[in-house]
Amino acid sequence: PPDRVMIRGTRAVVVDYKFGSRDPGRYRRQVGEYLGLLRQMGYTQCEGYLWYVKLGEIEKVEG
Repeated sequence: PPDRVMIRGTRAVVVDYKFGSRDPGRYRRQVGEYLGLLRQMGYTQCEGYLWYVKLGEIEKVEG
């Protein structure tokens, strides 16, 4: 499951925290699946992010 889902009205934002090394393909797919599920639930504005905590980087995921 995602680490954090924030919802307001029809907007949903997913944040998945990562503490190890990058595996962008796998992690993006994972967040993309969460976004797809949220859309199926009726949320029309969905955004997803990967937060590489130790690296101090946030990456937006399109999906």
